[in-house]
This record gives sequence, C-alpha cells and structure tokens, in this order.
Amino acid sequence: MSGELRIALIGAGGVNFGGAEGPWDHASRLEQVGGVVVVGVADPDTKRAQRVLAARRAGPAGAMYASAAAFADFHEMLSAVRPEAVFIGVPPHAHGATQPPGDMELACAAAGVHMFLEKPLGSVPPEELAPVAEALAKAAEAGLVISVGYVFRYSRAVETMQRILDEAGGGVRAVIARYDCAYSEIRKTEWWDVRTSGGPIVEQATHFVDLSRLLGGEAELDSVQAVRIDPHSPAAELADMPVLTDGTRGDQTVPAEFRAPRTTAAVWRFESGAVGSLTHGTLLHGQKYESELEIWGDGLRMVLADPYGDCRLMVRRPHSERTETIPFGDDDPYLSEVQAFIHAVRSGDASGIRSPYADALRTYELTWAIRRASEGKCRH
Repeated sequence: MSGELRIALIGAGGVNFGGAEGPWDHASRLEQVGGVVVVGVADPDTKRAQRVLAARRAGPAGAMYASAAAFADFHEMLSAVRPEAVFIGVPPHAHGATQPPGDMELACAAAGVHMFLEKPLGSVPPEELAPVAEALAKAAEAGLVISVGYVFRYSRAVETMQRILDEAGGGVRAVIARYDCAYSEIRKTEWWDVRTSGGPIVEQATHFVDLSRLLGGEAELDSVQAVRIDPHSPAAELADMPVLTDGTRGDQTVPAEFRAPRTTAAVWRFESGAVGSLTHGTLLHGQKYESELEIWGDGLRMVLADPYGDCRLMVRRPHSERTETIPFGDDDPYLSEVQAFIHAVRSGDASGIRSPYADALRTYELTWAIRRASEGKCRH
C-alpha cells in the first residue's frame, strides 16, 4: 500500500480527539505517525464533528484534515469517502450491535475497512456479542486488521515486566490489581448507568483485567467470586458528585440498581493455579486516578504504578532484598498502539497487533464474569 492512508474516525469526542478526561487522543497520535489523511468524521452531533475538524485544520497538522467531511451517519461516511481504515471511539452502548445504529464493526467489515476499536467491545453480555465476534473472526481470517485499544500491551513498562518474568522463571503466582477512579468530573450520564456503560469493571477496570490475563494467563471463569457495595447502602453515598449538563448530579436520575458500583472486589484462579484479585473504586475526588498492578512470583515482586501518568515499575528480584524503581514517564503507549495499527494496515502484516478482537473478547468475558458475580448473577 503506497501513498497517504485514508483514515476516518467514528466519534468526535475525547477518545478520538482528546479532552480533560485522560490521555486518549487518537487524532494527535495519527498526526505524529504521518503519512495519513483524515477523510471523514462521523458523529450524531455533527456540530461537534465540525468543531473538532475546524480546530484541527487550524493546528500544525491542518493539511491532514483539509478534505475531511463531517457526517451524522457513519454508514453514509463509509460509502461517501471510502476510508481504508477507521478509528471507532464511541461510548460502549453505541457499538457492538448487529443492527443500526450500533453495527459499526459489521458495517466496516462488510466494506473491507480495517478497524481500530476502543475498548470495551460493547455494553451487552458477551453471549450477545457472538454474531459480531463470529463475523469479525471471518474478516480477520480474510486479512482485515482489527485492533482493540488495550493500550498497556504496548507499554514499555509492561514489556519490561514480561522480560523479567521470563528471566526469573517459575511463572506468576499472584496478580493483585487496584484501581481507584476519580469521579468528580465524570459528567457523562451514560457512564453512571451500567445499562449504557456496562459498569466500571467492564468499561474502566478492563485495562487491568486485560493485563492480569496478559501476565497471569487465562482465568477459570467459574472460579470468579466478587462483592460490591450495595447500591442501596449508606456506603454508596458520594459527597462530590458532578453536576451534569441537565443540571442533575451524577447518577441522581438512575435507578439505584443500575448505578455504577462504588467499589467492587473480586478474586479468581488462573488456569496455571495462580490466583488473581481486583479491587476497583469510584471514590477519589478531582481528576487523577490512582492505580497499580502487582505481580508475585517465587522470589519476585513487581509493582506497576500510575501507568496512566508518571509510570514507574518497582522490582524486587529473586535472591535479593533490594527494590529497584524503573521510571517510564516518557513512554507513550497510545502512540505505539496507533503506530502498530497503521503499520499493520500498510504492510498487511498484523503480527504486531497485540490485542486482536478474539483475544479482547476473552478479557470482556472475564470482566462480565466479575460483574455478574458481584451482582449475584453467575453464568457458567
């Protein structure tokens, strides 16, 4: 494939174009990669799509967006501008379906368009994703590149953890993941409602569930046990709820049983015999999250701290009582995952894609097993 790669983006929000919620911003990484041209942006809010395009045209990479058009309907965009690849960055409930308007993956596959798909794979139970998964498996076998945005698989810190595990031998004995979300500025109504977001384990902690699988191996889904703060409990009350665009606070309009859990704690067993655990909270004020993932082996302890920000890795190796701290604050795995996707599309070699759809589906299944166990709705 030669010349500039024709890219379209589905979703004109923070995932594709950046914002206050975090480091996500696929458009800016595409600008760094170069050799691409954006031909369209699809969003039901066409005014927002037009605003982000105007802002990008006024920036240093303006030429990349010169011919881009805004569309309300991604089906129309696929037909009108015929992109070679798309970035899908929309809320969980807006994709992963078999019928319009949520049939983004199936429509792109039918048009032969390569996909970079932000996690999670949707908001519905995994068995309802089966038709989409089957269609995308066939498309991938036919050569379509499909990459899911489990960004930490491209992190230099995680690569270092994998190398240390290989050097130490003996494998992983325990994975301990902790993720505390800052909720004060989460002003999206759909995030607070598990019917649209899938819930914070499916939508947010999924990154650490995926790392648990990457480093610890596959989990035995029937071993998952979990508890959460009862949504009707006084412990579910939060003091710094954000004011939403409609003037309500947080999940004020969401029935209690569908509100995003304040805290979930889960344990499970890996197929290797090792154990895993995850504690997720929606408890911190402000904007900065606190998260870390800990690995135990025979004589080995590693702690991945603040991977979204000032990333660092603490390592205590076998036969040593000294803990080494390795900084990775200059790493940008968001850029690395976009580079890997663009290279795969250009070359036709998808071996550099570290999270293909079929693998991401296994992470999705584990997050749903945790959610169901915490709700007392086990499915084995």
